Amino acid sequence: MKIGIYISGLGISKSNSVENYAERLKNEINFNTNGYQYETKIEKIHYSKNRESTVVSIFEKESPENPVYKFYDFKYNEILTEDFKGRTLIYKSLWLFALVIRKFPLIIKRIFIPQNYSKPGQLMYVFSIFLILSLSLVLMFPAVLEATGQFFSKESGKMTELRKLIPIGDLKYISMKGIFIDLPNKRYIGIDFNWFSKLIILFTALLVLLVPNANTIITDLATNFVCANDYLQHGSKKQLIQGNLEHLVDYITENEKGCKIHFHAYSFGSVLALDYVFPYGIKASKNALEYCEAIVTIGTPYEFVNSYYPEFYNNRQTQPGDQLQWLNVYSAADALGSNFRKDGIAGDSEISFKGASNKPFNINYEVYPIGKFSIIDFIMLYSIKVHDMYWDENTEGQSCLGLVYQEMKGKGLM
Repeated sequence: MKIGIYISGLGISKSNSVENYAERLKNEINFNTNGYQYETKIEKIHYSKNRESTVVSIFEKESPENPVYKFYDFKYNEILTEDFKGRTLIYKSLWLFALVIRKFPLIIKRIFIPQNYSKPGQLMYVFSIFLILSLSLVLMFPAVLEATGQFFSKESGKMTELRKLIPIGDLKYISMKGIFIDLPNKRYIGIDFNWFSKLIILFTALLVLLVPNANTIITDLATNFVCANDYLQHGSKKQLIQGNLEHLVDYITENEKGCKIHFHAYSFGSVLALDYVFPYGIKASKNALEYCEAIVTIGTPYEFVNSYYPEFYNNRQTQPGDQLQWLNVYSAADALGSNFRKDGIAGDSEISFKGASNKPFNINYEVYPIGKFSIIDFIMLYSIKVHDMYWDENTEGQSCLGLVYQEMKGKGLM
């Protein structure tokens, strides 16, 4: 029996659910089979006291008791974000701002020393947007206090400035309202903090009013980015996540006799799958060595992680070796998806997981012709948006699973 463990990307969305992933694979089986119609069945199981998994079976209509493939999903998002999710927006913004500032020197360094990462310029642009978003919300708080103070002030702005000026040098003064230079006839010019506060309030208000679900987007962005960074940088929640994944694998091996396990992992989920089959500091588990037959990584940010968290993949156990078949789906236009090459073009893999003997079998999937550099595409973050284009939100649309199914069938994985 072939069993797939599906590990989604960061965040929780219906598009990335195991139900939709299984539905897409079922459609590909139907497209490639003459005279047979396949359906799916969904159920829930508890693999430990507090954790559940959604199980989707793909079966032929005439033989519902004999599934041809079965998926279990591994839900890690709640585990990864549980300590951060309940924080206030200002707290999350401060953490996001601090993280971006801390990472910016390395972001700039990668512009000149990319280390096989093909789109460092696009990532720097994205980080600049993160910086603006987080800074606007961080500064919103003192700006509101400043505006409130002005509202209750009984004196005019000029009188307040004149009474609170403090000399900080020749003809230069500072007050709670700004920094000014003394001019003849008791006139002042300089930076008006009052004007800056109003600008910040205006920008943030426009952001909230014009961008759909801006508050939710920024909150989710901060939560996912900060928690993913803590996992990669400090190993936060890693033991708990990997322990729960081992519980799920153990449940499957005990209840699915004679099974062979395949990991199907998208985006950050592939980081967790690679952590399981190529663990750090310990040997691969008995379950991993005996039952794990294949891994399918889709849009895996391997080169991104290797470039911006250079210690993360060091000193890994690579014992599964060539017995583990590895299919890697990527788009050359995707700023995060890895092609395991020394360049950013489509082709066979040239490098592998650090120390591993088996190179991934590359599957190139493109939804848009790759042309010359376009400043419009750069500004509109096309190479980031491509990361979400391995399938359409509607399961009836085309997806990369058409190519995945063909390769799995050819390699005896289905």
